[in-house]
Amino acid sequence: MSQPKLPITNQTIKYAPLFMGVLISLCFALYALVTPLSERVVDWKFYDFYNSYSASIAPAQNIIIIDIDDQSIETLGQWPWPRYRLAQAIRLITEDRPSALLVDILLSEKDRSSLINIQESFASEFAVQLNFPGIPQVLTDNDAYFAEVIDKTPTILASMLTQHNVSKEALCTDNNLIKVNQNVEVGQLKQYNDIICPLHRFSRNSASTGFINATIDKDGLLRRIPIVMQYNDKLLPSLPLAGLMVMLGSDAKIENDKIGNFVNLNGRKIPIDSEGNALINFRGEGRHYETISILSLLSGEIPADYFLGKIVLLGATASALNDIVSTHLDVTFPGIEAHATLIDNVLNNDLLKTANWFNQLEGFIILLLGLSITILIMSQSVSVYSLSSLFIVSIILIVPAILLQNLQLYVSPFLVLINLISVFIVVTALKYYSAEKHLLAVLKSISNASLSIIDSMATVAELRDSETGGHIIRTRLYVKAMSVHLQTKDKYKQEITDDYISYIFAAVPLHDIGKVGIPDNILLKPGKLTPDELVIMRTHVALGGDILKQTEEKVGASPYLDIAIEIANCHHERWDGSGYPMGLHAEDIPLSARIMAIADVFDALVNRRVYKEAMSFDETIKIIKQGAGNHFDPNIVDAFLEIKEEMITIAQTVED
Repeated sequence: MSQPKLPITNQTIKYAPLFMGVLISLCFALYALVTPLSERVVDWKFYDFYNSYSASIAPAQNIIIIDIDDQSIETLGQWPWPRYRLAQAIRLITEDRPSALLVDILLSEKDRSSLINIQESFASEFAVQLNFPGIPQVLTDNDAYFAEVIDKTPTILASMLTQHNVSKEALCTDNNLIKVNQNVEVGQLKQYNDIICPLHRFSRNSASTGFINATIDKDGLLRRIPIVMQYNDKLLPSLPLAGLMVMLGSDAKIENDKIGNFVNLNGRKIPIDSEGNALINFRGEGRHYETISILSLLSGEIPADYFLGKIVLLGATASALNDIVSTHLDVTFPGIEAHATLIDNVLNNDLLKTANWFNQLEGFIILLLGLSITILIMSQSVSVYSLSSLFIVSIILIVPAILLQNLQLYVSPFLVLINLISVFIVVTALKYYSAEKHLLAVLKSISNASLSIIDSMATVAELRDSETGGHIIRTRLYVKAMSVHLQTKDKYKQEITDDYISYIFAAVPLHDIGKVGIPDNILLKPGKLTPDELVIMRTHVALGGDILKQTEEKVGASPYLDIAIEIANCHHERWDGSGYPMGLHAEDIPLSARIMAIADVFDALVNRRVYKEAMSFDETIKIIKQGAGNHFDPNIVDAFLEIKEEMITIAQTVED
């Protein structure tokens, strides 16, 4: 026997979870492909979490920071200081022969405190010639003195790339350009239109120059430092990279490997992202490199050869100079400390990195896991796919931590994770919605089958008594009309629900099912029944109840059958307790039977039977009204009287 087909809507919705799982994963995968990791704030929050708990090696001991701090500014006077003072500090450092001295101060303008510049200013602005007799020539030009101090020393000066046009004496970009290996794509390096250089005399005498532009992520935190930037057709190094080039005596060249691009510096790899940034491996919270106040240096408190072979960085942490950034580990992190950390990372070969192909891999994983979890949810039980999903989520969260700790490679789990969660929620919801729709369709099919069985059983009773066909239809409509009206009453609105009305409507045809057990000579007798025959006729109530109870035992409990049993057993009970078969009283009689009692009597009185003529509607309504409180429930009689016109219309419309 062929199985009945479910409705087309249920066949269609069966595939909705698969469609939605694929659609959600596809959207996330496309977003992953078109959105660089550098632009995703939430992804970097995951990085912050992993990095905060990953072990870090001890900071290098050969890095020293000379700090222009608040105490130095307070003691030595307002900034900027006369350039001879910086020259004096640099001389004290370079005399100890450090491997490199990085000056994180932009020296792009002339020192207006120089006597020679003061003389020029007074001459041009006031037409006054100033003379300073007895002062050596070398002390009249601070810039010349500074240029002389840094000459032939490993001093690296700061520059700044900009999009604005600036006037300059000369370029500072010719002595330390970065080369690019053949067939290497430099990615999305930002183009700059101009550069702010140190004074020409400074850059000419310095060992090198490097830019000090910073990369601040959208959430305001520093995680990456630009290593390489593009100025016109030239690739320029940052201040830390320029310092490393001087210290190692090596050129820098951009190459690539399986992870992505990197700067090759005398065999040392400095991984960079598509924008030329290096991902800093912070040494933890707080300061990690030996820091000496410039005031102590200038006061002669530092012993000889203290800086021998060391990497020295000269910068400022003074509040007024505003060279403070925020990191995920420290909200007041000195910019000079970031340069020191990057140099430390390069020397220890533990810079963190991101793969240039991460977006493509991420998109593939999103699609793969999204489709896998969708199929898993659709094909497995809730315990299986829930445990499997939990296992997959654990892997997604653990793998980035392992890669960051052991390979210094950061891969973000965020999009993969959020896609998996989204697919899990939506597909699970659709699966159970689909299952519910399928179940409702099955239940509806069963319900229709049950109703068909009920109608078939009622037809059996109708075949025994040809006059009952119209009676079944009319009583069904009477009962429904009274139930709907009673539902509006406060007394019954909780008990008479929409489902209750559908159940009682389906059950009414079985109220006289017990008549199938009554002999024809009694059931079809045209005249009045004898007392003995009347006793037998009344047994149809118990017979009907027994038939329906046996049916329920075989097919299982059903609200239709429960109400049908109530009606079959009790529709001849009377409000005053004088009815049969059990002599129930008042509200001990089931509500369904009390409603049926009025419908049954009303229809019997207004229609002709073999043993009587039809009675008028007025007479019938009068009899039912008189039966309130003895035969019928007075509340239901009141409801009947309120809709008596509807009841009469039903009686007139449906004929035997």
